[in-house]
Amino acid sequence: MEVATPSGITARLEIREKTLKPGEFARCAVRKDAGDDPDVTNGCLIFARVEECQEKGVTIEGGEGVGRVTKPGLRVPPGEAAINPVPRTMIRDAVTEFLGQELMGLKATISVPRGREIAEETFNPRLGILGGISIIGTSGIVRPMSVDALKTSLVCALDVARAMGHETIILVPGNLGEKAFLRRFKVPAEQVVQISNYLGFMLTEAGRKEFSRIILAGHPGKLAKFARGDLDTHSSKSPPAMDIVTQILKDSGLEGPIVEAVKDSSTVEGIIQQLKKRDKLFMMVDVANIIERKARDLLGPGVGTGVVLFDMQMDVIGISRGAADWQKGLRTT
Repeated sequence: MEVATPSGITARLEIREKTLKPGEFARCAVRKDAGDDPDVTNGCLIFARVEECQEKGVTIEGGEGVGRVTKPGLRVPPGEAAINPVPRTMIRDAVTEFLGQELMGLKATISVPRGREIAEETFNPRLGILGGISIIGTSGIVRPMSVDALKTSLVCALDVARAMGHETIILVPGNLGEKAFLRRFKVPAEQVVQISNYLGFMLTEAGRKEFSRIILAGHPGKLAKFARGDLDTHSSKSPPAMDIVTQILKDSGLEGPIVEAVKDSSTVEGIIQQLKKRDKLFMMVDVANIIERKARDLLGPGVGTGVVLFDMQMDVIGISRGAADWQKGLRTT
């Protein structure tokens, strides 16, 4: 079976455990392949069951082993199955393409038989996702984020930018940071390099390439881990960043009642939303400045640094001093 992914790559999947009961439901599974990424879901079976329902279009539900969101601040609202927007779109597109004009009302239920057990090895319980794993992703393809070959390709991206005459390089953890930066700032695409979880490694390599300025850009859920001193931001090596963000806000003078509301947030995005509600979002500039200082400490004198923070809606929520200096005279959208 072939499935088109948002990355533009067509995936060929082996269908397993097929069950067809005409007039009732169809059910099958694929096996998760995480490649070389240290993903606890690697090799597990992901099932989809499709059946008719009363609502028009494609309704998506989470079944056995798929977690349910219980706290705000995630991409999916409380009460919903922990299936993120991109996978939901892929499911709807695949069903619609297959059935075409015959599509009336169908329900697709995603289940993972070992999902509840696997979830105990993830951060899901801390995030308020209970009962199973999350179905996440932004491209439909797992990149080999842990292998030396990827590090080599990331360094090659720095070489390309340097060869094209760029004195400033923008390092982003992943798709969100890249999309947000290119939407907000008028810079060539090759000037923005995804670094995965290798923040410390890529900062050091960019310094060796003698860029005059290095800008870190992305969601503080990733970048604030560096403020805590974590050089590898993979979830298996670096816990969520709510603690360091909360501490920076307290050190910057955030008042007691708001601190308590922030502490109750299950994600950094939840903290951001709490600040927005109370007109305190400007304090994310302090978070950006702390991250910038850590980068400057790592790189040493002679390399300009800057930090741009985005929320999950890809809006700028914090620009550090160095990034603000760089931004002067640069066209923005």
